[in-house]
Amino acid sequence: MPPKRLIVALVCSVNLLFVSAFAQTFTVKKRKKNIPGQLAIVYDERLSALRTQPDIKAPLIARLHREREVGIIGAPRGLKGGPQFYPVAISRNQRGWVIAEALARPQKKQDAERLMSLIDDTKDPFTRARLARLYADEFRGSTAAAAALLKLGEAAEKASLKLSRDAKKRTGEPDEEIEEHLSSRDYLLNFVGLDRYNKIGVTFDYDEARQQLIYDGSAYRELLRNYPRSVEAKEAKVKLQALRKF
Repeated sequence: MPPKRLIVALVCSVNLLFVSAFAQTFTVKKRKKNIPGQLAIVYDERLSALRTQPDIKAPLIARLHREREVGIIGAPRGLKGGPQFYPVAISRNQRGWVIAEALARPQKKQDAERLMSLIDDTKDPFTRARLARLYADEFRGSTAAAAALLKLGEAAEKASLKLSRDAKKRTGEPDEEIEEHLSSRDYLLNFVGLDRYNKIGVTFDYDEARQQLIYDGSAYRELLRNYPRSVEAKEAKVKLQALRKF
């Protein structure tokens, strides 16, 4: 009979291998959802043609819309005297070449202003919030992140108005006979239109008096917590106080 300690050691080793293999499998599955490479955002739609080769005359694969996320997967290349192209992935299976000036890279300080201007120019509240969240995360610790968080909160507040209207149209009134334990709040906060906001960390609350969705102010609180001395902190405090009135 092998010593008791040896048996325990062998069992622990097997368990460790099993956990490690499971973790690796989970990681691989999780990565499949992501675009490989260094994150970049399509900034200039005029130059955003995805081509088969780093050549302005190469066949077109697709036209990438502004605000599209891509992954830079190599060094820039180009013909002599022509523009430089980045090799990019737009999914795990589709790749091509895009003119370098079409992209803004959140990791590069020189592209920070371009990305901020992209946020300002974006009309869709969700896209604006998503880009602002990305900017705040990539430039964490800088004053620019405070500005992004303020824009994120403002975009979410604007979105809450349309989301409330859409939610009321889609959900209707609770059935009092069948679901008497559920309220309008339960229905509105489960509205499918909130799902994509929830995935980027933007959440809403319910104002009982006005019977509508309101932004919960989390970006403003994050701003005050992490950047209390920033120029944006004073405005964030005012906005947060206004939200607390409801």
